[in-house]
Amino acid sequence: MTTMSCTLIGQHPMRFRFGYDEDDALCHKIKLEMIRQILILYQNGVTDFFTNCETGPPMWGAEAIIALMDKLKSIRLFCAIPYEEQATKWTPDLRDRYFNILEKCTDSCYIQKQLTQDSYRLCGNYLVEHSNFVLAVYNTKITTTLDPVTAIVNDAKEAGKGIIYIHPDTARVTPIRIEAYGCNGDLY
Repeated sequence: MTTMSCTLIGQHPMRFRFGYDEDDALCHKIKLEMIRQILILYQNGVTDFFTNCETGPPMWGAEAIIALMDKLKSIRLFCAIPYEEQATKWTPDLRDRYFNILEKCTDSCYIQKQLTQDSYRLCGNYLVEHSNFVLAVYNTKITTTLDPVTAIVNDAKEAGKGIIYIHPDTARVTPIRIEAYGCNGDLY
């Protein structure tokens, strides 16, 4: 049996109208929608989830997977970290969350030892190569070529991966047919 996998990505928290305020109602709505999509994917055979542990949606998704790992024994979380010192300049709270994720994940790897111009691109390539799906908290109308998330989305499109979008301003999901990507599920 082939293992099915999904990468969890999203735009930087400052892109959201609530910024880093995770108590905001829209943030709660996005997090709940992420969990709902993770469970739908899991029910359709996706057991492996990948993240780069960046702040915002990648971190929220990782924390959701960790919470589910006690209940769903076959679900696994893999962290691909762009470079070793990724969390050095983060707030103490974000660093604690980051190290908690790394401690509890199934496995982790560092793409590069130090930050280089290619760290995020190489990490994005790794994530796309290891996934059948991408769950992206992402506004397809507001993109920039310098945004690493845009590069991951574009690479996933080019590679024919299933991309599930959650809009960062509404938490609305853009549906896909998951059976087109090797699952036996219904229309999202």
